[in-house]
Amino acid sequence: MEITKRIPKPANVKPAAISTYNDKFRFGCEFEFYFHNSSTEALIDDLLSISGADLLINLKKVPDDEDKNHCLCLKYDSSLGGAGVEVSVPICSYDVLSHYIGYISYFIDKHEATTNEDTGFHIHISLDDEDAEVDFYAFMLLCDEASLMDNWGDRNRYSLNPMEILNNLPQEEAEELKNRKGRIWRIERRGKAHVEIRTIGGLFYHKKIPQIYKEIEEFKTIFERCTNSMKDDKKYVELLIEHKKIINSVDEDKRSRYFEFISSITPL
Repeated sequence: MEITKRIPKPANVKPAAISTYNDKFRFGCEFEFYFHNSSTEALIDDLLSISGADLLINLKKVPDDEDKNHCLCLKYDSSLGGAGVEVSVPICSYDVLSHYIGYISYFIDKHEATTNEDTGFHIHISLDDEDAEVDFYAFMLLCDEASLMDNWGDRNRYSLNPMEILNNLPQEEAEELKNRKGRIWRIERRGKAHVEIRTIGGLFYHKKIPQIYKEIEEFKTIFERCTNSMKDDKKYVELLIEHKKIINSVDEDKRSRYFEFISSITPL
């Protein structure tokens, strides 16, 4: 069995980004890319220079250390195969997330790694209060209304738009989705107050940092909005009424598939 290697944060290195958070929101992100060099030592040195957390390394499987969400991780990505790897950052504040994004995107180019249509960038947003809850269904509809679901073109089979189920999803593809394992939707609920956003990615996504920052800001604003009671949000209520009209207008088979698939990412 492949053992995860842990490198403690060097005491004599002043990190460019400290992985702490001091407000009610928590953030994280994951970069997928292809790393073609035979040695990872130079990349490891760079990663150690930007974080106040330990670095976990496992290029055979995903680390299972209890504190992995509080570590910087360089790990194998099973969705890519071959030279595909992923770098994930520790839970952090919004400001520190921006630092990580800037540095790691630069490291991808510096080490001649590559991104393509199969690679993605995932964002995690959650609340510090574990007893809190976010209206995920509202989050999904508001993100769709803000045109945040399709800004990066057609993505791969691990980044599917749940709203497309109500459109022209063929029966064969619907059955394939039903039987598919793992996380496949562009936005998913990971906890009562935790969402994962998988909309961003594709060829050279790591070079489009201004767009990434802009969209994260929009996702953050919508997430914060959905921490409140949505029944008093007039704009959302109007949106929900129109959404229900769409659901009721499709045939029964498509409607039942929509509810079946959507229940896998959030209870209605």
